[in-house]
Amino acid sequence: MDGWTERLRGLEDAVRRASQAAPGRRLSGHLKLETSRRVTDVFLGDATQVDAYVSIVDAEAAPLAEVFFTTDEGNVYEVEVDGRPVSGRLLEKHLLTFEGGVLSKVEAPDRVFVRTGGGWTSGEPPPSIPGRPRHARHAFRSPLEVTLDPAQQAAVDLPSQEHLLLLGEAGFGKTTVALHRLLALRERLLTTSHRRFRGAVLVPTVGLRRLTSLMLERRDVRDVDVWTYDEWVSDEARRAFKDLPRRQSENTPSAVVQLKRHPALRPSLADFVRAHPKPLEDDDRPRRGHALASRADLEHLFGDRAWTTPVVERSGGALFASVIEAIAQHTKVQFLDPAELKYAHVDAEARTAVDGRGLDEGTPLEDANSADAEDHAVLFALEQLRSNAQHKPPMPLGAYDVVFIDEAQEFAPIELAVMARALRRGGVFIVAGDAAQQVDATAVFTGWDGVLRELGVPGARTVRLGVNYRCPPDVTNLARHVLDPAVAVPSTPSITWAGFAAPFHLSVWLSDALRGLVGDDGSASVAVICRTPEVARRVQQRLRGVTTTLALDGDFPFRPGVVVTCVQEIKGLEFDVVVLPDAAASTWGLTQDARRGLYTAMTRASHRLVLAWAGAKSPLLE
Repeated sequence: MDGWTERLRGLEDAVRRASQAAPGRRLSGHLKLETSRRVTDVFLGDATQVDAYVSIVDAEAAPLAEVFFTTDEGNVYEVEVDGRPVSGRLLEKHLLTFEGGVLSKVEAPDRVFVRTGGGWTSGEPPPSIPGRPRHARHAFRSPLEVTLDPAQQAAVDLPSQEHLLLLGEAGFGKTTVALHRLLALRERLLTTSHRRFRGAVLVPTVGLRRLTSLMLERRDVRDVDVWTYDEWVSDEARRAFKDLPRRQSENTPSAVVQLKRHPALRPSLADFVRAHPKPLEDDDRPRRGHALASRADLEHLFGDRAWTTPVVERSGGALFASVIEAIAQHTKVQFLDPAELKYAHVDAEARTAVDGRGLDEGTPLEDANSADAEDHAVLFALEQLRSNAQHKPPMPLGAYDVVFIDEAQEFAPIELAVMARALRRGGVFIVAGDAAQQVDATAVFTGWDGVLRELGVPGARTVRLGVNYRCPPDVTNLARHVLDPAVAVPSTPSITWAGFAAPFHLSVWLSDALRGLVGDDGSASVAVICRTPEVARRVQQRLRGVTTTLALDGDFPFRPGVVVTCVQEIKGLEFDVVVLPDAAASTWGLTQDARRGLYTAMTRASHRLVLAWAGAKSPLLE
């Protein structure tokens, strides 16, 4: 092994000294650094310990850890440590793997060694992430620019008055067909009528809203509004209910969101209206306007345990009793005056915290004088119940000629009922979705018949698309296997599998692999998709030497490069390469929520899927 024998012997001696000086420390990397004074062995571990006997730095946070990612062997490095520059030359760097406390694997930049018996032999290098084939490196094409197959075109050409439900697995072209259908209906109306056309697209996420808007803009379509549902219903509610605050709550507990969206709330709304036939009024904030619901209704409904307790009891165990107290406390805060109003008589400078933020920011009172996004559908439900009791029609919303609802499985029944009011008389609904991609834990999907009933179009034509135009076949097969373990996965040529002993090893590999991918295929769109926003932030921080964009509020750039995001953000989107860096057992367990989330993330890939994990692989991928 040429000079490697001596190098490995020196590394083993350094590891032995470090283990004796710092027993119990988990070591994951090694640097041999040359400074003006000496040559030093520095280990990367789970915590920092620097003394006369050993130098171990935190692999996650220490400035010297950057050297591992950014400097090649033989090159000069410079980092800032405790406010002062530290420089030298990197002589060697190694990733270290231990089994039973014994060094079992060493990864150098261009060689891998594994322990066999008493010696070392060459091992397999970690996998790379290959770029797309040369013939596939084309510019992004909008779904509105593709040619439809006969089955897709038949759905577009249905009679104008027919409502349409489009179903199909991920990548089967539901959004493509729906948008073509919307534009075909628009063209028919514009050529047969002298009035202007009004269309709307309602989606669950900001990213999908931005992508849909871009596609319509490229076709110069200006008379179709594209909204997230939350944006649309908030806009309509603030016009209808004049006493709603402008601020939206920032810290609503997920259990409270779930209660406000759960079908078990509806009987309580009916009981509440019977007990209060007229909208309630807040003595401190007189009600303005003539809507048959008010913000004061929300205070009495959600602040009184007598109304929320039956909701929990009817939920069949989906809601826990603890939410009763949580929603009461949350509602109490929402109806408090914010500090800016409470202390309006005090000089403005004195009302500003020392860090420049408002007095309520970062405190339990941050949500004072705010409303939840979920409150809007509740108010419209109360308004409709009171209108029905008075034999009046509920107030219309929108009056669109065509409404396209994408990813409809993510909307609660009470929200679908509000969307039903967006359509003008004689208008047409287009609904698209896939129950297997239902990933919002606070929503309750009651089936497609239930969706159509809520929209008031139970007789809509259902079209099931059957051809996958996005994912490679092996990615589709593995995704189906995640949903149903009985589905066979014969081979996975379009999938890269990469397991690692520790998170640091994974971070080093992923940083290197992404740099290589971007260097080879600079026009590729790459998404690193994590299960939660918190993990996405952590993963992005660990990626070194590669430019990334963190997309957690729908702010996808929709151009070549690497984005780091989470499952909740990627509905309806696709990328050339998808990397799942947390495909571990600790993240994706044997639950239905995990199956649907993993399936959704995997099926964003149009050319390659990368599954990486530290520790044990998810049992869903066995």
